[in-house]
Amino acid sequence: ISPIIFCTIVLGVGSVRKAAKVGAVGGLALGYFLVMSTVALAIGLLVGNFLEPGSTLHITEAAREAGAEQAGDAGESTADFLLGIIPTTIVSAFTEGEVLQTLLVALLAGFALQAMGKTGEPIIRGITHIQRLVFRILAMIMWAAPVGAFGAIAAVVGETGLDALKSLAIIMIGFYVTCALFVFVVLGALLRMIAGVNLFSLLKYLGREFLL
Repeated sequence: ISPIIFCTIVLGVGSVRKAAKVGAVGGLALGYFLVMSTVALAIGLLVGNFLEPGSTLHITEAAREAGAEQAGDAGESTADFLLGIIPTTIVSAFTEGEVLQTLLVALLAGFALQAMGKTGEPIIRGITHIQRLVFRILAMIMWAAPVGAFGAIAAVVGETGLDALKSLAIIMIGFYVTCALFVFVVLGALLRMIAGVNLFSLLKYLGREFLL
């Protein structure tokens, strides 16, 4: 995911000639992201508490302890979080798989290319080709994704029994219900109020792209 984030951010920031415009658009995007993420999380929590997925699973004590240990190791302080955004080197942001570090490096590279002006255009074209290569590789990997999903589901079913499939079905139902509520209620209302566009008309217009 790091190469995709890097290429997308660098191309987006580097292609805009005015840094102030990037800041304004970035601020609006960040505010929109925070608000919509909060609303989506609230809907997800409501649906999850209503359906209670996983309540029928018979989890062994060893699996329970392993999960509790992983959850305990995930905690970190605010200072550790902020320091974790800064990569050790530019390359380590990609090799360690840290998304926030990759985002920081991408922003710095984008603003640097923006300041270079026309001399940075060959680099932008090169990153465009790299982005196409990354998407092509990702498409090849996605063909093997069902095999990985099969292995993961088989491992869970083998450890917890057939009840895992019931819980998985509940999770899938909850996921689609949450998505439907968020898209048709929240985004639909927002699209109508701000842009004056009907959501169903937009979905009909983008129907062919969804099938690709």
